[in-house]
Amino acid sequence: MKNTEHETRARLLNAAVEMLDELPEKEVSASEILRRTGIARGSLYHFWDSIGDLIADAYIVRYSRYVTKSAAVIDDLVRNSTSKEEILEGLKAVTQLTQDPARKANRYERARILGMAEKNEKFRLALGKVQLELTDAFTKQFTEAQNRGWFNKDFDPRAAAVLIQAYTLGKIVDDVVDNQMNPDAWNSLIELIVLRALAQPD
Repeated sequence: MKNTEHETRARLLNAAVEMLDELPEKEVSASEILRRTGIARGSLYHFWDSIGDLIADAYIVRYSRYVTKSAAVIDDLVRNSTSKEEILEGLKAVTQLTQDPARKANRYERARILGMAEKNEKFRLALGKVQLELTDAFTKQFTEAQNRGWFNKDFDPRAAAVLIQAYTLGKIVDDVVDNQMNPDAWNSLIELIVLRALAQPD
């Protein structure tokens, strides 16, 4: 019985997650989720008090997916690099990918999800656990890079973990304007910060 309940909840949640890819949040309705899944209305309200609660959980799943991908990219970079030069080149590639103007929708969604935590304590606690996983992963990875002699040991790795997330999200302040900065100039500045502040001096 519990396995069936788990499967039913997962199907409803996955449908909501997928619909947020296709539609504005206001168009993600209980009736459409139920139509797509073929699940009875009573089951939805067995797991969630409202469609709003289901959508909130769907946003947590979406954010968690971002966290998992981001942590995996940096983890692969640290594990597979054999020198300071390699890891710096890898970070340069990551910067170019995450800061691409074409990825502004990702930045908008991250900002929107983080903003949802301000007045919803239950959501904040759930999102905080997911966010902490990424910060902890980056902290561990930066510590490893320090231990290998690639990164300067004068900075706190946890502070660096927060910094790298802040600047990848922070470009959203330029995404909203018409006269946007040169993206190459932004990437060059990030690379300079990494080189001057994080990399172990030669």
